[in-house]
Amino acid sequence: MTPPLTHVIAPGLAPELLLRQIYLNVRDFAVFTIDAHSAVTSWNLGAELVFGYTPAEIIGHGSALLYTAGDQADGEPFQEMTLAARGERAADNRWHLRKDQSVFWADGVLTAIRDDQGQLIGYLKILRDITERKLAQDEIRRLATIDGLTGLANRAAFDTRRSEMVSQAERNGQLLLLLMIDLDEFKEVNDGLGHQAGDQLLRQAAQRIRSASRESDYIARLGGDEFGLLHLHPPSPASGGVLAEKLLQHLARPFQIGECDVRISASIGIAVCPSDADTPDTLLKKADLALYHAKNAGRNRYHYYTEELDELAHRKNTDHNELRRVLRTGDYWLEYQPILAADGHTIAMEALLRLPDFFGQQPVDYVIGLAGELGLLPELGKGVMRVACAQLRSWYDAGVTGLRICINTCAKELLDDSYLAQLDAILVEFGLAAGDVELELTERDAIKLERSGSRVIEQLRERGFMLSLDDFGTGYSSLSYLRALPVNTIKLDKSFLHDVPGNTDGNAVVRTVIQLAQNLRLNVIAEGVENIDQSAFLAGAGCTAFQGFLYSPSLDADAATRWLRQGATP
Repeated sequence: MTPPLTHVIAPGLAPELLLRQIYLNVRDFAVFTIDAHSAVTSWNLGAELVFGYTPAEIIGHGSALLYTAGDQADGEPFQEMTLAARGERAADNRWHLRKDQSVFWADGVLTAIRDDQGQLIGYLKILRDITERKLAQDEIRRLATIDGLTGLANRAAFDTRRSEMVSQAERNGQLLLLLMIDLDEFKEVNDGLGHQAGDQLLRQAAQRIRSASRESDYIARLGGDEFGLLHLHPPSPASGGVLAEKLLQHLARPFQIGECDVRISASIGIAVCPSDADTPDTLLKKADLALYHAKNAGRNRYHYYTEELDELAHRKNTDHNELRRVLRTGDYWLEYQPILAADGHTIAMEALLRLPDFFGQQPVDYVIGLAGELGLLPELGKGVMRVACAQLRSWYDAGVTGLRICINTCAKELLDDSYLAQLDAILVEFGLAAGDVELELTERDAIKLERSGSRVIEQLRERGFMLSLDDFGTGYSSLSYLRALPVNTIKLDKSFLHDVPGNTDGNAVVRTVIQLAQNLRLNVIAEGVENIDQSAFLAGAGCTAFQGFLYSPSLDADAATRWLRQGATP
């Protein structure tokens, strides 16, 4: 039974007066009633202001006029009526429809109306227009899942979506590919051209990734220059490689950044659910491992996850720990390989890093890569520089003259803000001049520096350091770069000498490279000279200096000192 009004209204306050106030004066809330068949039976001023209908236009008509087509199709208003009829709270928070067909979001509640015998005779609805608040809340939620720079999903949204798609793939027996995409050499662009240029490049890269993928693919920027792509229900795991190739092609095209054409590449790691992993976190971990392998294999490529990669990751962790120990204890040393002029006297010693047997047959470049990953490259480079310069000082003090020390460096080391200051301090410490030191870097690293906009090579040349381009001709050569880079010397890679002097075409290539260098006023050092015939041919072609096992292998410090004292006799 419904309680009498005297229980809920103070004595002296007429119910008719109260209803009049609600229906004629309340403007902020829409208050109206509908009968059991959903026809509108009363309509207050607030309802008229919110919906745009006058009482005469709406009373007697079905309340379906007030709901969007989607809600009507889903039967949602009737679900609220069912809840209200059961005496439960029936919130009515949804989009509603005005007379002019515009929509608004309302925060409302629906309550059952019963007669004195408890029979349902209709419903009372009270609501208010909170569209602005709804839109603001939606925008806050959207921004919480969107990367503000690129407009892609952010890391948090990607993590949620990855979990959903792994579950979906498992439930439906589908394949899910996770592609981790990392832009190569982005740091050089960011450091060389500035953060604004870096931001432009990231926005353009995001657009290209989107244009290369399917509409249904889920793409996110995970942070920095790393992106993630979820590719559900491909025809086979191999289709991930097709998509990766397409992405690599899109990202390899020049980016227009201001007035500059900037070229980068990308590395991509691919993991497959469920064959590689059946949980969201494991899938991400294995795609990361595949990405890491793609970068180590030379970049500008993609790689699938394999069990071998997992083993590689464990080995890499062990190697990281060993390198930290080596640097902490100074458990490394240098050997020195002579460089001879055409007349046979030694003009330079190349300092070569040597490490404990723990690293086995791994090349020094691998260890340099480890140091870069750990942020230890400046420390390692400074240590090598100090040992090499101390040894040169020792040779000078022993009476050796006309000798310089050649020290290998790389783009990552040269781009370190402290590099030039450390180099100057070491020269002062050992009483050396800039001309006593020749810095060697590979073509690849020289091109990285040139693309980055850094002036460090020019600054080194201006200070008087000798600069040489190592491994010249190994696949990155460009005549325009060679002309632009301020180097003194090119080191002809030993691969040029395999068939020399027995192969006519090989001979012609070597002569052409040496002639090119001479025309550009560059010295040429031939690396990897192993026999007298090669030496004689190179000398006749105009090569200015030689290095290789024909003359001497790399020597420890004592053996190198004996070599110099004995006049280039091992």
